[in-house]
Amino acid sequence: MVNKKHTMERRQNKRYKAVDGTYAAIHPYSHKLGQIINISMGGLAFQYIDINSYGKKHGETPENTIFLSSMSYYVGNLYFRTILDYEITKAPSFSSMKVKKRHIQFMDLSLKQLFDLDYYLRRNISEQIAQGHY
Repeated sequence: MVNKKHTMERRQNKRYKAVDGTYAAIHPYSHKLGQIINISMGGLAFQYIDINSYGKKHGETPENTIFLSSMSYYVGNLYFRTILDYEITKAPSFSSMKVKKRHIQFMDLSLKQLFDLDYYLRRNISEQIAQGHY
């Protein structure tokens, strides 16, 4: 019999599903752009195609800010740290491109950035995600 560990939810903010058309892009010059899956005032998760795994390595670039966009709003230069970054193996693949998922935590946001992020969330989320689910 397998023992299942009960993990305590460590997030301080409620997470929400992002609506279609919400995107995140890491800067500077990392070429990591993708659909936001879920988002909160504390961080987000997004999917992207890892083009660096196809021989297009441009050297190591620092990844310290992220930009969020949708049809109606844009928030930029949000500092973050990466919590998880992994290849999605269950994604259907019609090519050899690797689809990855990255979880990030926002860091050191200014009062204006917090206000802008709150505004972005209010216009680009669909429903709250139950605790303990990615």
